[in-house]
Amino acid sequence: MADAVDDGPARVFRALERGELAAEELSARQVCAFLGYTTGHLYHHFGSLDGLLCGVAQLAFAKLGARLLGAAGPAGADAPGVAQAFVEFGVAYPSLYALMFERRYDWAALRARGLARDSSPGLELWRGLVAQVAAFGSNEPLDDARLFVAGLHGLVSMALSGRANVGTLEVSDTDAAISAARRLARLICPMAAVAKPIATKKAGAALPRARRRRA
Repeated sequence: MADAVDDGPARVFRALERGELAAEELSARQVCAFLGYTTGHLYHHFGSLDGLLCGVAQLAFAKLGARLLGAAGPAGADAPGVAQAFVEFGVAYPSLYALMFERRYDWAALRARGLARDSSPGLELWRGLVAQVAAFGSNEPLDDARLFVAGLHGLVSMALSGRANVGTLEVSDTDAAISAARRLARLICPMAAVAKPIATKKAGAALPRARRRRA
């Protein structure tokens, strides 16, 4: 049972990825029924439902990070490609996306159990995006990265709710969201085409860390 419990986040991740579970089917009772757990096992191993679902979200962030890295191109300078890949991921995996960007977690409790670490795929992805925006010439990479993600998140939400193609109904919601995402990237990262290449450690790794500013 211990091995099965430890594999719980990966099993839920695969089910959400394949559409065998949906975001609205992730109550403690439903998750335990899917995994064959008792609620006692869930709380013993993960502390809470949040603990297990945070693990699922981190697997999803790793998947998204690999996609964005590939979309950035060999020189790491294709900001519109990164924006498009973000939107395509959110539209393709709405239940995973909801766990990553919409679920409200009890972060204090997760940190207390060591489940919200600085080395998590989600934070590594965020640091990589900040570094990428900085390489594109931003003087305020942290704020610009927030604007970038906020805009992309809004476009994913519009596409999933059928509102992205308002005013252009002959275009699909996904295509309209992708077009706007690419435009957003060009506005926030105007120097992307001439940015210096960013070296990465290995294929599939998260985007590189941002450099710390000197005091």
